[in-house]
Amino acid sequence: MKMSFSKMNNSSNSYHTETNGIGLTDDLLIEILTKLPLKCIYRCKCVSRSWRRLIEDRYITARLPLILSGVFYRSGPGDLEPEPKYGCNSNGSFHETDFNYLPFYHNSSIKYCSNGLLLFYRSIPSAFYVCNPTKKTWAALPNPRGKSQFSILAFDAYKSPYYKVVCFSGWPAHGGQLEVFSSETGQWIEHNLNFGVDTNNLSTLMHYFDGVLYVLALPGHVACIDLEKMCCSIIKLPEDLKNGAFLGNSGGFLHCAINDANELRIWVLKGMKWTLKNRVSVSGILKWNGDDRDMSPTASLLQGQFKFLAFHPKEDVVFLWVMGKLMSYDLCKKGFGFICELGTEKEKVQVNQICLFPYSDNVSNCLA
Repeated sequence: MKMSFSKMNNSSNSYHTETNGIGLTDDLLIEILTKLPLKCIYRCKCVSRSWRRLIEDRYITARLPLILSGVFYRSGPGDLEPEPKYGCNSNGSFHETDFNYLPFYHNSSIKYCSNGLLLFYRSIPSAFYVCNPTKKTWAALPNPRGKSQFSILAFDAYKSPYYKVVCFSGWPAHGGQLEVFSSETGQWIEHNLNFGVDTNNLSTLMHYFDGVLYVLALPGHVACIDLEKMCCSIIKLPEDLKNGAFLGNSGGFLHCAINDANELRIWVLKGMKWTLKNRVSVSGILKWNGDDRDMSPTASLLQGQFKFLAFHPKEDVVFLWVMGKLMSYDLCKKGFGFICELGTEKEKVQVNQICLFPYSDNVSNCLA
């Protein structure tokens, strides 16, 4: 017996729309939505009231996968210093976003991106701005009291529509002077913290996850700043760093990627214990890329032709930058996937961050 999804009204996980305008059942419409870029999902909300109710339902929202929706990169011709740029996913390819609608764009620069939001900074006169490039909305922040030496945007689209901006303004011997802006209160608050490590060892590699800002401290520690309680702790890395490292979260746990001349190693922190999750051969990555030149993995790393970019927050997938190509690697299936290319042969391209963020009213409403 054939039964449409719309008639299954007795199930708590069933959904019914009176009409979707093109004769699709809700389950088929959901399957289509899960394969669309984030910007297209926003547009679909305008089709009809029934589509809007369907897309905004929490159960449906949870089913929408994280989509690679943005790339924060630097690009410039020749030997010039690459300019910070942001590209959005459109029809399976990435194109530089036009920020001409921002009145501050031409005399400011992008400093950080977090779950679909961008942090801009203007030096003269000094000012911070937070922008949502998908919705083309932005907000001007009040000025902090101190002069920022480094800043980061902290936003969790799953938990709250509010974001925080952290500015580091001073570096005592074993701590830091910082100011934290909360969009919930609209105020900056100053803090003096003891990180527990020599501040000379702190790097600018930071990652925000579940209310904590993780800061890489060379050669073998991570300083953890709880932005709710404003207290610090230290986590020892599974190995001392000699080359590049990257912090991220996946499946609800903190991860660390360490790459050297031979391989990429993926570690996961559960409790207070690091476990080696995966090893990926650098030479295998270059071979997959089709590079037939006589080039050692060491030379490739030194020339900036291999870089770890991000962990998928939900799946066992990582994203890599390999000789001009943005690609994914499935840690379970051990398979590579090509995503896109950015720039041209005449451009110097450096990918800083990629953004995977879900459809969420927290993303769309945080700058309302």
